[in-house]
Amino acid sequence: MQRVLDWLYRNRWPLAIVLGALLVRLHWNLLVHPLGDYISSDMRGYVTRAEQMIDKFGARNEYHAFFPYGTHFLLAAIKAVFGKDNYAAVGVVYALLGTIIVLYAYRIAALVSPHRWVPPLLGSFLVVYYPLISLGGYTLSEIPFGAFLTIASFHLIRLVQQGKNRDAWLAGAATAIATACRPQILLSVAVFGLMWLVFRRSMPLVRWRHLVYAGIPIAAILAFSSARLYYHTEGRLGLISENGRFNQLFGRCHNKKATATPKEPGRGRIRFGPPPLIQLEKRAKTHPDSWIQLNPAIGAELNYTGYISDEQALRELMQQCIQKTGIWGQIKYAAVNVTLLAAYNTPWPDSGRDLWRGTATRWKDFFLVFLTLPAVLGLVTMFRRKTVTTHGMLALHLLAVIITAAIYFGDTRLRTPYDPMFILLALEVYVFVALWIWRAGRKLWVEGPGAARRGS
Repeated sequence: MQRVLDWLYRNRWPLAIVLGALLVRLHWNLLVHPLGDYISSDMRGYVTRAEQMIDKFGARNEYHAFFPYGTHFLLAAIKAVFGKDNYAAVGVVYALLGTIIVLYAYRIAALVSPHRWVPPLLGSFLVVYYPLISLGGYTLSEIPFGAFLTIASFHLIRLVQQGKNRDAWLAGAATAIATACRPQILLSVAVFGLMWLVFRRSMPLVRWRHLVYAGIPIAAILAFSSARLYYHTEGRLGLISENGRFNQLFGRCHNKKATATPKEPGRGRIRFGPPPLIQLEKRAKTHPDSWIQLNPAIGAELNYTGYISDEQALRELMQQCIQKTGIWGQIKYAAVNVTLLAAYNTPWPDSGRDLWRGTATRWKDFFLVFLTLPAVLGLVTMFRRKTVTTHGMLALHLLAVIITAAIYFGDTRLRTPYDPMFILLALEVYVFVALWIWRAGRKLWVEGPGAARRGS
């Protein structure tokens, strides 16, 4: 009994944080914001693909290859076990995944921060962090992706610090699952690979075999995904999904919507527009002189003939846009896209609902005002040998997200799964600055101005 009590005392903070996070998310998903009441747009797409998978398991469906499949696989598994209309079960699973994000963010902070009070502070804040709670109330990919992203990040940091084979395998497995939900994590993998090549002496415990161990699950999921895409499209090659080129169209043309009209019978007309670009276009009416504008290259709404992922049609449109804007126009598009990660758009789907729009906007503004600058300043930790194995492991995700936004488009919602690590990075910058001011001020007070100048 004493050993149990000792264990409970040692783990009082993670236990309290996990319990708090789970209760808040269960209350939100089951009572305040039941997932079954918000099945529309993208949420309906995930649910429809999941139910089609259950009803006609193994049947070819070309549109199933357009989006990453991890989320609708998860929904199909829940529906197959608990019933197709049992959204309470979906809500419980999403609450558990959201709690995993909070728990592993706490564990990451314990590995990274030299201050014992930072992990409890971060965990307590994430218990009530509305953007993650809100996304857990929709059948979207961000929460499943965020859960495995934080698991992968924790084991990667521990691999760098301790060099255990088990962490390499677990980091690779979690990354593989996250890849099936949102392939953008592969850019974080690439950034880490470059960091390891440059700072190998600072990461002596990471060996080639660890990269192989981590790479095996990722290679396996890519092989399965490629075979699945080939099967559903009856012969087209690819990795996870076919929406990458389509999303790139918005980054190069800054159009708010795109419509694909197929020539072949049996294919439907598809129209899509990224919410942040739609909001940016609307903003021009109230801020016509702002430097941040949509400014489409060849039209705010683009139409083309072909299937939605028709590579030739999309490439031709992008070439037109690049020729029209020139290199400097494309650089401005990239800068605006990166800005959209933190500003000028309220996270969708909350942005489309009067009841939640105000709360979502306030939290978006909080992140912009108090967290964006210190998090960006934290990028320097990637390039210092002293911090590359701790805070640099957080900053690599920020760099990956910035690159992804520059290529495609930025979105506060798409940034949110990474927020626990960005918040931790910003918090550490605040602590660093506060301690520096305290030490400089204390030295000035105790020893006088001359000593303070000599110390600096």
